[in-house]
Amino acid sequence: MIIIRCETGDDVMVETETLVGATLHGLNLHRALLEGKDIRQADLSGADLRSAWLDGAILDEANLTQAKLPACSATRARFVGADLSGAFMRSGGFDGADFTRAKLQGADVGRARFTGAVFDGADLRANDLAEANLKGARVDHSTKWPDGFVPQAHGVIVRDRPE
Repeated sequence: MIIIRCETGDDVMVETETLVGATLHGLNLHRALLEGKDIRQADLSGADLRSAWLDGAILDEANLTQAKLPACSATRARFVGADLSGAFMRSGGFDGADFTRAKLQGADVGRARFTGAVFDGADLRANDLAEANLKGARVDHSTKWPDGFVPQAHGVIVRDRPE
């Protein structure tokens, strides 16, 4: 059993040995303290991660469809291959995060910070992308954009090849 600590005092007990591949679908993880945790391949679809601490967390290939991530702190977190389709990420802090091959189609990213984030091969056909801070974000030519979106006009660095 794992106990996920939350700053609200409403800690969440999960019947699992590890968070890798864990089923956390729809859980209330408001203000959860998950910085640096390995949460790869977990099912967080529909989970409430409002104001959660995800700094440095590893969420590679996690299912975060329809998850609520407003005002969360996910600086330098890894979302490689994660599915964030339809997620509510408004006003979240994702500075320096790695979204390589992640799916953000239909996610609400208005006013979120992605400064210095990596989006190589990501699907960024997200809602309100023009409101997000993308200064210094790095992408390659396989990154998908909303129709008419000009990444360079928003401070995005388009590279020929991934680093």
